Amino acid sequence: MDFILMTEGDTPVGLTHEHRYRELIEEVLLAERVGFDAFGSSEQHVALGTASVSAPEVLYPYLMALTSRIRFIHLVTLLPTRINHALRVAERVATEDILSNGRIELGTGRGNTTLALRAFEVDPSENKAQWREGVELIRRAFLDDVFSYVGDHYKIPPRSLVPKPLQTPYPPISAAAGSPSSVETAASMGIGAIMGGLYLGYDLVENMIKLYDKTLAATEHPHPITPRKMVAVAGGMHCAETTAQARTEAKPLFDMAKLSTDAYERLSKLSKDYAYMGAVKDIDFNNEEYMFEHSQGFMVGDPDHCIQHVQRYADMGADALVLRVDSLPHDQLMRSIELFGKYVIPRFKNPRNVVRSADDVLADIRAARPAHEEALRQYHANHTKETAR
Repeated sequence: MDFILMTEGDTPVGLTHEHRYRELIEEVLLAERVGFDAFGSSEQHVALGTASVSAPEVLYPYLMALTSRIRFIHLVTLLPTRINHALRVAERVATEDILSNGRIELGTGRGNTTLALRAFEVDPSENKAQWREGVELIRRAFLDDVFSYVGDHYKIPPRSLVPKPLQTPYPPISAAAGSPSSVETAASMGIGAIMGGLYLGYDLVENMIKLYDKTLAATEHPHPITPRKMVAVAGGMHCAETTAQARTEAKPLFDMAKLSTDAYERLSKLSKDYAYMGAVKDIDFNNEEYMFEHSQGFMVGDPDHCIQHVQRYADMGADALVLRVDSLPHDQLMRSIELFGKYVIPRFKNPRNVVRSADDVLADIRAARPAHEEALRQYHANHTKETAR
């Protein structure tokens, strides 16, 4: 399983965006040192009271120059035509692929706030079709030299992409998938799915993972595919020395969750393509036990508690976890990243290297003794027979 650190540069009142960006850089550098596989941020425009990363394509190359191993994934690039022309996205991602030496991935989406969609004059009844054509255009630009495209929203004559990406067959592409319908679409296209449960519980995510696998296997794919099942813990991951401490420190994350779900409810009334988001209206954000343990939106606790949560996703068949680490004081975020990297990630990356307690090892030694003694008994019995001959 891959572990993806996500932050949107949430900047508290009284702090400057400049200061928060400097903190964000420190967090990404620490994440690389302690074993996170990738870093990602969404593309949020004119956001109020939350995300400040509006141009990840500018932020990432700066971070690429400061790192050597960690990958970068757009979580997500918006593909309504009024926000990003798909051909420009292909050019930018190819450039990032070169600058990072093949460490870039492209998550895609259509937008999930009325603030951004209205600011860019995006019709929410059309942006799903624009997203789908945009993904197809980007894939053709990556794969074919020369490529072209004719659709309702793009009509590109034969052209050659400059520059070309490094990765083969192309940088992995995925899609934000908050509903079963979106999961089916991503799987049928042969791209990855970034799945979240909208705080509605683990069963929804597990069912979406099964649906992705079933749809992917049942679909013929004319292009090379980049399948990946990513699960987003969108409310936030927070790891501390004790679970009680983690819960106390993480309570401010509820405010961010409420803000985001309020936007979802408004969107659900604008287009049938967003209707599924209306289910968030029934969530009780004051039920701390539900939110932390059952909503699927959070991973909060000490390292052992976080390991239990991760194991649940591993058992579902998730390929990667997108862990939002944001909206808390910088020192708490740094400690959370360090604890998770030192004590949680190794349990799933290289468990044989994790040092066990002496009591656990002794218990296994004692349990293994009867089998060893039986092997010795068989050895001596056979040796005695050979000597007698």
